[in-house]
Amino acid sequence: MNRYLRVTLVFSLFLCSLTGWAQNDYFFNHYMFNPSYYNPAWVGTETKAFAAMHHRTQWAGYDASFDPEGAPSTQLLSIVVPMEGRFSGIGLSVSNDRTGPLNSVQARASVSIRKDLAIGSVSLGVMPALNVASINANYRFVDQGDSFIPEGSESQIQPNLHAGIYFQSKREYFIGASIENVLKPGFDFGTDAKNEIPINYTLMGGTAIGLARDLILKPTIMIRSDLKAYTYDISTIAVYQERMWGGVAFRRAESISLLLGYSFLENNKLKAGYSFDYIIKDQDAKQPTSHEVFLRYDLPGLIFGGRKAVKTPRFTF
Repeated sequence: MNRYLRVTLVFSLFLCSLTGWAQNDYFFNHYMFNPSYYNPAWVGTETKAFAAMHHRTQWAGYDASFDPEGAPSTQLLSIVVPMEGRFSGIGLSVSNDRTGPLNSVQARASVSIRKDLAIGSVSLGVMPALNVASINANYRFVDQGDSFIPEGSESQIQPNLHAGIYFQSKREYFIGASIENVLKPGFDFGTDAKNEIPINYTLMGGTAIGLARDLILKPTIMIRSDLKAYTYDISTIAVYQERMWGGVAFRRAESISLLLGYSFLENNKLKAGYSFDYIIKDQDAKQPTSHEVFLRYDLPGLIFGGRKAVKTPRFTF
């Protein structure tokens, strides 16, 4: 597949988004470096294990009239390890998301299987999870005694499940689809409200286009929907000498973003990225900027189910 057909693939995914809808889950601009949170099938596609960390401060400086910590803040820590044998990869992740009085923690464990094909490979993955939601009710009531409004502080735990499929072509393009919150966990916090987390659907695709000897362009699109509303992220980063990158992104009805990053250490083991968002919609109800920091450290010697390479001064076997 030539570069023009690969660009057409990504553009076609964008057109599909125009008939879609959106999810309410949080997001990261550097998702293309670690899609395992959105699609468990992806954990079987890389040959190197890695650990990654994301931190996002949404609407930095936002200060509600009665909640001094009202600005959303999200952290994600994950590890992905390839496997040889029946399974192709496993992953673990823990996320923390705070929005006003609500704090949500989720622990996820991913496992995938992969089938190699003549034109690439296809992977299937499942991701059981535990959702922990805590609320510190700090409301100013209009109607006292409303049975749908929680009082005081409380935490609840619910099981959850996610699944996905992922295709990686030998011609440098990929496409994946996943479903999140299959069990639709709900948190009532002692009220009559169910507060179910809706099922979300994610479609992701991208490619790599060689522009010059040391320059690669990587456009990516991610579409998210809960079948009631939709959103999409369109990102393009340019990677120079496989070490540094820079790019731009657009999120529907939210923001435009600048992405920057650099790889350190031997074989680019340590990747560090930063993104800056400028809000373009509903600025009166938000603060105009958001910030994200991304770190990833590769662990090339870690693999489960296979023989680890042993190095001596003279031989590798």
